Amino acid sequence: MDPGTASGRAAAMRGPRELLRTREGLLLLPLAVAVAALAQAQAEAARWSPETYALGHRVAQALQELEGGLDFSGAEAVPSWMVAALTGAYYLLQPALLAGALVVWFRAPTARPLRLFVGSLVAAYALALPFHLLLPVPERWAFPGSGAMLLSDRLGEGWIRAARLWSSPDDGFPSLHAALAAVVVIVAYAVRARGRHVVLCLALLAGASSFFLGLTWLPGLVMGVAVAGLAFALATRWSRGWYPEEWPSPRASVAVAEPQPAGPGPHWTDTAFPFLRPGRQRRVFISYRRDGASDLARVVRMELERRGYPCFLDVDDVGAGRFDARLLREIEEAPNFVLVLAAGSLDRCREPDDWLRREIAHAVRNSRRIVPLVAEGFQFPADADLPPEVARLAGLNAVVYSHAYFGASFDRLEEFLRAPPPGGA
Repeated sequence: MDPGTASGRAAAMRGPRELLRTREGLLLLPLAVAVAALAQAQAEAARWSPETYALGHRVAQALQELEGGLDFSGAEAVPSWMVAALTGAYYLLQPALLAGALVVWFRAPTARPLRLFVGSLVAAYALALPFHLLLPVPERWAFPGSGAMLLSDRLGEGWIRAARLWSSPDDGFPSLHAALAAVVVIVAYAVRARGRHVVLCLALLAGASSFFLGLTWLPGLVMGVAVAGLAFALATRWSRGWYPEEWPSPRASVAVAEPQPAGPGPHWTDTAFPFLRPGRQRRVFISYRRDGASDLARVVRMELERRGYPCFLDVDDVGAGRFDARLLREIEEAPNFVLVLAAGSLDRCREPDDWLRREIAHAVRNSRRIVPLVAEGFQFPADADLPPEVARLAGLNAVVYSHAYFGASFDRLEEFLRAPPPGGA
């Protein structure tokens, strides 16, 4: 490739890349999908020929045969309360899941969950769009041979009219409704979001409601989930390609931090909307000795931030002056003080100027919640060899880190971090 062409292409991509680096920029992607879906739904019907409609109906007949000829003729006997529950689940639950995911991941400590979510939404819509444009498969209730009715019509046609702003009755395969709900579930599990099992149950309820209301075909639901899986894979590849710094290797070495101006640490969540910042009570200061514990400290930060705890991580042997004062201020700002202890971490704490000793002492003076995370091979030195503020660590409940039981180790650590804050901090 011509170097000039390559550099020009890189320059052209720099603008979108920088825009989508921010949370606010990422919100433009679901907005664009909503506008595109609205335009598509309004324009679809005028574009199809009778031959295209006939092809879509043949596909619908094939889907019905694939299902084994399910009988929906008794739909009129379904109790009204069940119709109301299914209607609410279909028309309200999925939008609530999407809106809730946007709010929660906008507030996440890093932009990666939000980036994966909105990237997956865009990819899912793009993957389903060719099917909907070129293969107008009618929804179950709109196919004469199915014997089904749209149960929500028993409560009034306003429900389906509102939904038709964003979709067409001939977008039956794949089910974009199922695909978008599945995206929320996949991303929730990928980032280990709190409440992900509840999200899964709600998404299953939304998918089941679309089937029992007479809207979707079973193969359409399955294809929708497959679209969501492929969309997430594409979003992950995009995120890794454009923003590799958000995907550090757990074994990467920790570089010495350069002095920064006084103010919030580099790993606190920054946002233009202060009311969307994560709660102060979840902040964590990670203290460690660079020799022997730096790799594990990076893993701790990555895993805690995936679980929704904004972390401050820095090296232990820092210079004097404003940088020292700033680190002490970060300890004061964070109610939680996670101390990563590897073999030999406390051996130099008997020295008065040892920086790890200073961090521990400052956490004690400020009544921070101190949680030691003990790696294999660590042993507490004799109390006589340690200053009092360090010797008291032996009496604290510690979390033993095990690579073989990684998840259990961090579940235990999170139990300590969820406890009421120390001293009412």
